[in-house]
Amino acid sequence: RVLMECFRPIVDSFGKRLGNLCPPPGAKSGGVGGTEDGMGGAEAIAAAYESTIQFLSLAYDQMEAWNGCQTAEKGNDSKKIKSSSSPKDPDAAAHKEEDMSLQFVLRSAFLLISSPFVPYQRGLASIERDPMLAAASMVAKDVRGVSNFEDAAERLGDLAPFMFPLVEATMTRFELLNSGYNAPATLSSIDVLLSNHASELAIAMGTLSTNASSARSSGPEFDDQHVHCALEILRIAGLFKRNLQSFEYSVKGQLRTLSDEIMMVDDILDAIIPDDLAPVQIRALLAKAACDPSSEYIDDGTGVKCPTTVVELRRLAGPASNSSKKESMNPSPPLFPKALDSTSRLSRSCLSFVFEVCSAIPERQLHGISALPVWRRDSALDDDEASYGILPQPFITHVGEHMLALVQALEPFASDPEALGLANEVMKGVLEVAVQPWKEFVAAAGCSFKSGNEKSQLEILMRGKDLSKYFLDDDDEDPLEEDAGDGGEDEEEDAEAEASAAFCNQWLDVVGLAVTGRLLERAMRIPRLGRRGAEHLATDLNYIRNVFTALGVAGHPHPLLGYVAQLVTLEDVDLRSKIQRRRQCDAVETSSEALEVIKRAELRVAYVRSISV
Repeated sequence: RVLMECFRPIVDSFGKRLGNLCPPPGAKSGGVGGTEDGMGGAEAIAAAYESTIQFLSLAYDQMEAWNGCQTAEKGNDSKKIKSSSSPKDPDAAAHKEEDMSLQFVLRSAFLLISSPFVPYQRGLASIERDPMLAAASMVAKDVRGVSNFEDAAERLGDLAPFMFPLVEATMTRFELLNSGYNAPATLSSIDVLLSNHASELAIAMGTLSTNASSARSSGPEFDDQHVHCALEILRIAGLFKRNLQSFEYSVKGQLRTLSDEIMMVDDILDAIIPDDLAPVQIRALLAKAACDPSSEYIDDGTGVKCPTTVVELRRLAGPASNSSKKESMNPSPPLFPKALDSTSRLSRSCLSFVFEVCSAIPERQLHGISALPVWRRDSALDDDEASYGILPQPFITHVGEHMLALVQALEPFASDPEALGLANEVMKGVLEVAVQPWKEFVAAAGCSFKSGNEKSQLEILMRGKDLSKYFLDDDDEDPLEEDAGDGGEDEEEDAEAEASAAFCNQWLDVVGLAVTGRLLERAMRIPRLGRRGAEHLATDLNYIRNVFTALGVAGHPHPLLGYVAQLVTLEDVDLRSKIQRRRQCDAVETSSEALEVIKRAELRVAYVRSISV
């Protein structure tokens, strides 16, 4: 009672001082020391609240010590009463009533002293929102200013993880002030904040890609440093994703702990006069009084009645790492779904950026080859060509040299285990960046896939496995099947070397597939193919096949490269016979999307060679 009388006159003044530090929800800002310093207001409220909790804990210890001395003799008398009296003894009932009265007074004193913080506890999410958005806006402005390819990795490396310390501090204040109550509101605010930040980073990737494309169109043919910079940006995306996963994991642990603390409040209340009250117990008691004074109890799914907030926190936190197998089979939904989606978009943007850097030279070299006059020729251009044979044309040798040089460009980054581990965080779905040339190849061949299964059918076509069974050539073997047992890796290589080689091969595979699809698409768009032009095309296709063979990447060269090289040089009667046999087989064989593309490619080659079928 003395404590209450000491604080009652100054509670209003204390509340006004807090309002000057940070206006409560719904109040107009403008007080001295407001939130103009970004997170200063919320931090100041949290610091004052923490000091108040520590004071109350210390005050309780002092009061309990005084009360313990005063009631020691009374407690001994109680023991005698319990041993000699009936349960309805009036002295025992009086002691219990006195303890309950003391508990009521203590709770009233604690609630009075902490009452200025109640508006901040109930509206914590809204208090945090504006300062956090202001900080995010400043970071977004810096992210949008990143346009120079050369220093992009360094600047984005500093800006990408910037928001995570801020949201970690937000969760610390949530734990202090709310002790788990009103968790969805705080989590939603953090989710939006991180989602917006990831979206800004993804937009920056698009800007960098545009600027880099413009620079490459007038810059040098190829620069290893460009590849390294692009991979560094991929590493940053992996770092962002790992930070998000780590943050979510830690938040789930926090929520799990807070749910246990809320359950502890009931035990404290049942004890009437606890021996001591730690700061964590006091903050849980005050948060319950401020945010959930009349808790509802529901079944937690196991037959146990728990407060609604506890059930909600346990649902959000999901099963612990040491949970039973049955619990682990029902994982919790992500705490930050919007941030997760934005992170996926950021990953795709970075993968596309790396792909554009690595495939820029082949795209440029293959851009206009369909219109080359060499394809129309029916005879040798000069005596030298007739004497020395047909050599690969400059455009295809540039592509081959680029593919070989790409190995040396990828290896330095892949040799760093830490950077490689981060980049691998976002490599899932990398094949999708190479799909577009194959879509255009299918269209150029005069075919189309059904919209429902286009993605899966394109992947089957790109991978090329078992395509040779559609070539109607009994003596041809599928090169993919020949190499199936040899991944090109020494079993005795250590794990780091294997991981480095796998990363390089993954990018060589993706760029190689894009080159293959683009080359096939350009071949299908040749308007007319003379006899000598066909020999040039076959030479070019076989050259790039040899390059892919030398790279030793599983799945390359693609079987369609060799098949199209064969089609363009077949004798007229043999190509006509192949197409006629194909028509005869159609009556008895089940068609597939990949087979339809092969059939249309055969017809297209016959058409440009002026072979009537």
